[in-house]
Amino acid sequence: MPVVLYGIVRAGHPLPDPAQGANAALGIGHPRAPLRLVRSGPLAAVVSATDDIGELGEQEAVRHLEILQRLLADGPVLPVRLGTVAPDDGAVRAEVLDPVRDSLPERLDAIDGLVELHLDVEEAEQTELAEAVAGTSLAHAPPPADLDGRIELGQRIAELVTARRTEQAEEILDELRPLARADRPRRHHGGPEDPALSWAFLVPADALDDFDAAVDRIRATHPSLTVEYVGPLPAVDFVEFPARVLTDPHDADPGGDSFSGSADRSSGDSFGDSFGSSFGEAPGGTSGDSFDGSGRWGWGRTADRSATGRRGGNLGQRKEF
Repeated sequence: MPVVLYGIVRAGHPLPDPAQGANAALGIGHPRAPLRLVRSGPLAAVVSATDDIGELGEQEAVRHLEILQRLLADGPVLPVRLGTVAPDDGAVRAEVLDPVRDSLPERLDAIDGLVELHLDVEEAEQTELAEAVAGTSLAHAPPPADLDGRIELGQRIAELVTARRTEQAEEILDELRPLARADRPRRHHGGPEDPALSWAFLVPADALDDFDAAVDRIRATHPSLTVEYVGPLPAVDFVEFPARVLTDPHDADPGGDSFSGSADRSSGDSFGDSFGSSFGEAPGGTSGDSFDGSGRWGWGRTADRSATGRRGGNLGQRKEF
């Protein structure tokens, strides 16, 4: 029977307890079946059986992430892309687990006790423009009458806005970096259309309260900023994932990745960006992909970097699923 994959864990990893809620131990698909482990040596894949994965939308994306976060509470987990379906348990062992059973345990060990947090910071355009030119000669100067002058003015304002964003981002990073083991950007920064900050932090799970408090201080000292804060999440942005397994090179299609749940579902480098829609928004009406005989499968990053259900604005807590 086909199975939906959620993540790779150690062979002895506990499964979510049904006592946590009626749906805590159920996967996605139709009908919803209990989560279970498919083991190979020191590794296991968390899966659930399904007759039909159906349409993948926001509800399925959130459920996929809930499963991963419940798993994360009991040890490290490496997520598999939302909607990844294998034809049976044997295919999971042969094509997902067996090729990495020697290398992947070390990667799980490296992120044991660590979680990933996402911070996204924006500012309303009008506020940003007003604050960027305040105190400069542009604040009260009339706009130029000629086209070249207006273009030059626009460029000067864009430079001021970018400089302001950079300064704010550096202040925020200076506050948060001492609390993290590692950090890295999640989007491009430095251009007039780029966010003020979109960043991932690798943080010890037992230090979440300290990080939460630091984010609260940032919100208090920067009231004009919209701060979106999500976690804890599996630490996929800080793990070097193994290459996809190809059992038949003739099945490789450079334009997509058919066992990756699913190809081209979103733009970008999709969980880091192949954890896909687990952290991100799963476009409605998208069906899950399967092996389709290709032997290909998808690690880690799947949809765009925005998080489904992310708590936005200046709300005073981290969004948890």
